[in-house]
Amino acid sequence: MNRRRDQKGIALPAIIFMIVVVALLVGAMAQILNVSSGIVDIRTQSSRAFWAAKAGAEWAAYQINSSNTCAAATGTLSINGFQVTVTCNSADYNEAGSTVRVYELDIQARSAGSPVDLDYVSRQLTVVLNVES
Repeated sequence: MNRRRDQKGIALPAIIFMIVVVALLVGAMAQILNVSSGIVDIRTQSSRAFWAAKAGAEWAAYQINSSNTCAAATGTLSINGFQVTVTCNSADYNEAGSTVRVYELDIQARSAGSPVDLDYVSRQLTVVLNVES
């Protein structure tokens, strides 16, 4: 009977240790989940910015096709929460007796906010169009 008295209370420190270890693991997993969720959000925003810039390029190509001038294809658009800025430059070249007009489009899509915000994304595209007349 004396042996039983010596063993009293040994389970309590072991249980407390296990509770602390499990709590730390749960906290670490929550932190990992939070970070990975933020990464997915930024990737989604980045993809949306790319497609907004691509839509700006399509808009500019349509404007150039319908008017044959850069002036119609220069401007700022609002596409799905992104500010899309399109700038256009053109130059004429003579190739084997044909006049070729080359349009260079610079498109930038930016999300709302400033570059110091955690969820700010920006994508830039350069598109070159050749139009033979």
